[in-house]
Amino acid sequence: MYGFCAVAFLISAPLVFSGCGGGGTMPLTNGGGGNNGGGGNSGGANRSAKDKIITAVQTGFTTYKTGKSSGRKRTTRGEDPTPKVVYDDFYELWARMTPEENYTRLIEYFEDEACTKPAGESRYDKVYADNGGEFKATGFIKIDAGPKKGTNGTSDVELVYTPEFLYTFSFIQDIPGFSSSTLTGRWDSTGGGYKTYEKDFEGNVKRYESTYRNDGTSRLVFTDENGLEFTLDFIADQSGTGTITGKDSTLLPATIVWDASGSGTITFKDGSSETFENFQFRKG
Repeated sequence: MYGFCAVAFLISAPLVFSGCGGGGTMPLTNGGGGNNGGGGNSGGANRSAKDKIITAVQTGFTTYKTGKSSGRKRTTRGEDPTPKVVYDDFYELWARMTPEENYTRLIEYFEDEACTKPAGESRYDKVYADNGGEFKATGFIKIDAGPKKGTNGTSDVELVYTPEFLYTFSFIQDIPGFSSSTLTGRWDSTGGGYKTYEKDFEGNVKRYESTYRNDGTSRLVFTDENGLEFTLDFIADQSGTGTITGKDSTLLPATIVWDASGSGTITFKDGSSETFENFQFRKG
């Protein structure tokens, strides 16, 4: 794995973006046409739009991804100190990787396999404190040629224990004509969280934000591939309330409420409602 993505993973931030706990499906009971409050919308375009929203809620995190695969292949490097030259499918350039030395790794990009036409580079540096646990890591990537010419990215990660525990990280990348993305996070003695943001060349935005507190409360904000945005607030027993917003001005915004057992209700803007059980966005 090369380039800026390599920098991000090599820093080894202790995060697992697996969908915040539950995932899976959320069965809804749609008795009597599924309108337990509004009435009069059991068919037609409004029913169809409502079904799409319910499907998105039922799907949960199962189709949401916080990252994308670039299609690049991971290579295994042995102890040979000779720099390896491989083709990077994502940047469509040749990459020469120098062996890591003193927690520093350099990847040089070229337009040709002979490595005579420089096309950019990425670098990763990590410095440990005397106690061996605290560290600071920085990285960058800059692409000067090829289909993704103009790519720029930076990464910063820091872990300190004293005078108070603090862990922060930031990954920022812009690929002109393709996408821009950020990933930032912070943890301290009171809790923490992280945020992701991605905008593609068509202007579509995906974001995911999570905040966790030591008292057991938390908040999730995310958009799905349909452009729906969910805001979910949890209390310590994992019951909570939330909202769904989107382009449909007839049904949205909708509100969600669920109890500690996972049973709850979605109420749409038109006053109609749907009940459900086994709310899977809660922590597992």
